Amino acid sequence: MRLLLILTLACIVSIFPSAGISSPSSDIGYQGTHILTHGALEDLARAFEKKYGLKVFVKGGGCADGIAVVVKGEHEMGGLCCPLAPEKARKLNLVQHKVAVDIKAVMLHSKNPLGNLTLKQVSDIHNGKITNWKQVGGQDKPIALVFRDHCRDMEEPVRKVLGINGPVAKKAIVVKTDKEVVEYVEKFPGAIGIAPRVFAQEAKVKIVSVDKIAATPENTEKGLYPLKGDLYIITKGQPDGLTKKFMDFVLGEEGQAIIRRNFAKAK
Repeated sequence: MRLLLILTLACIVSIFPSAGISSPSSDIGYQGTHILTHGALEDLARAFEKKYGLKVFVKGGGCADGIAVVVKGEHEMGGLCCPLAPEKARKLNLVQHKVAVDIKAVMLHSKNPLGNLTLKQVSDIHNGKITNWKQVGGQDKPIALVFRDHCRDMEEPVRKVLGINGPVAKKAIVVKTDKEVVEYVEKFPGAIGIAPRVFAQEAKVKIVSVDKIAATPENTEKGLYPLKGDLYIITKGQPDGLTKKFMDFVLGEEGQAIIRRNFAKAK
């Protein structure tokens, strides 16, 4: 009887292997950057299921997770907030599909009186050239820079726009997650940090304009707001079957309307 049970389980595993099968209750799966997961994929999966009756497994993580699950065949789709270099993507047979544009919010403590900073000021703060709020029209207090250091081997959009070619300001508080950036800025009156708008707008922080341009989907789509980064879903080769059906939904009018709740549209 025990042997029969073992053989039965072995047959089930062979029918539902981990490669390409997200879970027995899902038709296709996604894992990757928490920005896209929290900001759109969960809602997109629900809307897709409601429309077509097909379930999409969704799990957060980071860019490395998104790459790993697709390369290993554990899920059909992965999520990236930093693009792969073209040669690396070709080597891994990964296709990057731009699905949204993330809006990077400059956050200050809620009691900081400033409401605007120039892009140069934000850059100089991150590069250690400005260290006191008085230098940008604020109070005579030291600046506590909080910086998320990630995707060092990829083209990270904040580093690129702010001209950060090496380490940030020496006294910066360097953290590993966007959640930590938000939490530090919430806590310390002299803090400044940059995080995805989808997280910043849910926190007790002040989102300031940059060059007097507010961090909104409209301004980002018009090319006015400078701090942004493309978000991608990656697939192993060109998608087909149910994966293509979901990708078409994401990039279609209905999917992009969901994307636009927290991001700028891909097109």
